[in-house]
Amino acid sequence: MEPNRIEEQRERQAALNQALRRDVNERRIASRRGGAIELICECSNLRCHELISLTADECEFVRQVPNRLVVKIGHTHADSERILVEEPGRFQVLEKFGPGEDVVAHLDARRRRSRQRR
Repeated sequence: MEPNRIEEQRERQAALNQALRRDVNERRIASRRGGAIELICECSNLRCHELISLTADECEFVRQVPNRLVVKIGHTHADSERILVEEPGRFQVLEKFGPGEDVVAHLDARRRRSRQRR
């Protein structure tokens, strides 16, 4: 396999891992009982299990766009992610681009649910 294909495959696998974490977080959001929501960092590092505390409004802002994820500060990859917002000392909202963007957007649970309702 050529180097570009290998890197593209790595980016897609990382995006799949991030989309799976986002699905776990969506269940946390759906079952919240008011107050802050503790989410698992949606970075691509499989060993990361750090928690991020967000308000319901912050969660909704992140989830408005299917290729956005929330991560701990410093957990981004400049080659495939763009930082949109940083809440100092708390979290960063990132936007996937490149091969991983399609994976993350396609696997967005909110987007799938809205298509099923039609």
